[in-house]
Amino acid sequence: MAVLDIHIHSTFSPDGRMTMEEAINAAISNGLEGIAFTDHLDIMAPDDDERFMFNPAEARVEIEQLKRRYHDFKIFSGIEAGVHPLSAQTVKEFLSRYEFDVIIASIHYLDGVDPYIGDFYRGKTMKESYGRYFEAMHESITVLEDFDILGHYDYIGRYSPYLDRSVKYRDFPDIFDSIFKYLIEKGKSLEINTNTYRRRDDIAPPQPDPNVLKRYREMGGELVSLTSDAHTTSRIAENFDYYIQFIKRCGFGYLTYFDKRVAVKEKI
Repeated sequence: MAVLDIHIHSTFSPDGRMTMEEAINAAISNGLEGIAFTDHLDIMAPDDDERFMFNPAEARVEIEQLKRRYHDFKIFSGIEAGVHPLSAQTVKEFLSRYEFDVIIASIHYLDGVDPYIGDFYRGKTMKESYGRYFEAMHESITVLEDFDILGHYDYIGRYSPYLDRSVKYRDFPDIFDSIFKYLIEKGKSLEINTNTYRRRDDIAPPQPDPNVLKRYREMGGELVSLTSDAHTTSRIAENFDYYIQFIKRCGFGYLTYFDKRVAVKEKI
């Protein structure tokens, strides 16, 4: 099967640690068929932080140059649009001014707080903090509308302080079903993001709950995208072999990427 990594951050993102060409060469060395550059857009971030903004037109110029140089390798132009309930409409208007192959919608901030720092969890149980995250996710994506992939649905577990960080379907069945129903009706893909499942500290990292994917499949979900969310060359396609089989065991026969906003399914 052709394997692509379609969530990649270059130096067009402030936390990216590789140029686009470095990412391409690393992907080729890993035997990939292609990648998508999805650098950060976060409008209305806490404390008016504008670091996570970039000019898609400038990135597109470089991508087009690289496509001519690496013409046998698939290179796609994308964006990771961070969205929350207060920014969704503004993000939607921003995205309408540019052309992309793929748009990933991700929740990075909510209620004026960045979970990465840890303040969001203070004074909340796991169900309270995770539940609020999924409520904001559902509200945000239904306003945004114009996206292709729901990014790292279980991002909220990456930096949480709980001993069991994993997001489980059984804890949030109603809101999961609402999100899945929307994704399925609108032809969106659900992302399995390997960056979420790697160790960062002394607490065991979250792991994907197979019941999440199985329920999504049971409801009629067909589109799943496997990504690394790599910011460095060493993490491109990280643990893809394992998670390809995980996705297959959950009932999916294809991985999905996007070309000019059209879903392309690669048989596993």
